[in-house]
Amino acid sequence: MRYHPVERHALQLRRAGVPRILPPDLSMIRTPPPAGMPAGLTALMVPGCAPHRPEKRWPAAHFCALASAMLERGITPLLIGSPHEADVLERIAATDPAIVNMMGRTSLEEIVALARHAVFAVGNDTGPMHIAATAGCACAVLFSRASDPELSRPHGPRVTVLRRDTLDDLSPEEVAQALHSLHVWHRSSPEILKA
Repeated sequence: MRYHPVERHALQLRRAGVPRILPPDLSMIRTPPPAGMPAGLTALMVPGCAPHRPEKRWPAAHFCALASAMLERGITPLLIGSPHEADVLERIAATDPAIVNMMGRTSLEEIVALARHAVFAVGNDTGPMHIAATAGCACAVLFSRASDPELSRPHGPRVTVLRRDTLDDLSPEEVAQALHSLHVWHRSSPEILKA
């Protein structure tokens, strides 16, 4: 039987006589968010992933549509990623000057700080989404057939996983509905998502 690493470690500890493990505690991280953050509501967008795993990426056009819908609701998208993901980050940022591209400007501790202040995070199966989930941020994590959420989903108190064989088939509307189910996305009137 295959286990998620968190579950496998818990099982190993139980066998070693440790009956219960506590969830990760990030309270020791007191780093403030990076300077120059916009006032008001923000949400993290994590559109990249390992450069050699493009099949794990939700299409940039879908992120653009979701970012536009976020702005309509008064939520500023904060793009998180490395310079290896410049192509997708810059394409999404070009959608609207209000989108904040933080490419290469966040430490791991600053991602924790941003996640604590964000309304939600949405992104591919990649490291920053695990950090956001552990920090307690409501997360919608997008999986293709390239990875198994049963073995690698982020753990946190408010995480939902959306999976399609090909992420092209996952619409912005479906992601918005998942965020609505997490009680962090409120429908505008009319609901507008342009793919």
